[in-house]
Amino acid sequence: MKQPELGKKIADLRKEQNLTQDELVEKCNVNVRTLQRIEAGEVTPRPSTLRIIVEALGQDFKQTFGQDDKAGFWQMLFVSQLTENQTKSILQPAWIAGLIYFALGIVEAAASYLLTNDYMSISQQIFVAATKLGVLASYFFFMRGFVALGKLFDNYLLKISSYLMVACYIILIAFDIYHVIAPFDETHYIIIQSTAAVTFGALGIILGVGFIRLRPAAGGIAIVAGIFELIIAVFFLTVVGSFLALLLLIPAVIIEVVILYKMSEQLSVN
Repeated sequence: MKQPELGKKIADLRKEQNLTQDELVEKCNVNVRTLQRIEAGEVTPRPSTLRIIVEALGQDFKQTFGQDDKAGFWQMLFVSQLTENQTKSILQPAWIAGLIYFALGIVEAAASYLLTNDYMSISQQIFVAATKLGVLASYFFFMRGFVALGKLFDNYLLKISSYLMVACYIILIAFDIYHVIAPFDETHYIIIQSTAAVTFGALGIILGVGFIRLRPAAGGIAIVAGIFELIIAVFFLTVVGSFLALLLLIPAVIIEVVILYKMSEQLSVN
């Protein structure tokens, strides 16, 4: 159940019990301002907060709102057909994944350097493959946060570009790991990397515009993130400027982690 229907449902249950907001607050120890905002449809409470309120009203939580907590594994993984509450719950893991992605990016630089060698030992091959898979996993959960924001704020560009960036990243990492097992010749490797740069550049433009459109919800920092993504996209599109694009990704990722953290805190209600 979404707002404002959720707030109306709670208000109706409270009135059925002939309770004032202050009386309900005493029974469930929820902040009165929080209860007022929930009933007004201004915010969506966490499942734990909702459970406390509903049980204080003498109702069975599972019977009343049980469906809100149920989502299949694949629905949660790909942010598909989720309630607003479930979508918001994705944001905290996303900014944490962003920090991990940022840290692994430093390690990945060493792994990418090894890919340029004509020969790698077994231990080096394992290091490169493991690093690439770790980067891919953290990037997936990081970008999943922006899919969630795109869904929450009807920002289609942010949502679809995040999906596409992850899809292309999966393909690129697959090529890198294959290169570890059966190295491409130099010409083919350059073609693959150049194609990847142009693809990420094109998608980066869409992502940048998506960030800019997030400004009403996230504030000016969303515009900063959008501008960074647009500049990075231009450098990637030139191919020869890809190294500068990679350098600019450092502050860009930090800014994007801050956005996810900010929105996670902003949308959470104790």
